[in-house]
Amino acid sequence: MKLLTMRDLNRRTAEVLDAIEHGETFELRRRGRAVGYLVGTLPSTEQSAGWESHFEWLTRQRESDGGFVAELDAQRRRQRAREENLS
Repeated sequence: MKLLTMRDLNRRTAEVLDAIEHGETFELRRRGRAVGYLVGTLPSTEQSAGWESHFEWLTRQRESDGGFVAELDAQRRRQRAREENLS
């Protein structure tokens, strides 16, 4: 792991990013203190899934066994009943 100051990062950003793309790791320092690390990683497919696919998954869960969504619906109904009883 290489040490990198904020000044070096500002002056050599393109060079540092090239090194990160080739597997290099840097410890970023400001005024002599470590403030972070620069590490190259590829985003996983799970992290890049959009909201649309998530909602489609939730809909399929509701249609199959109910599971989590049914549990949320039941909790919502119980909460409404409690609120109606209090008023």
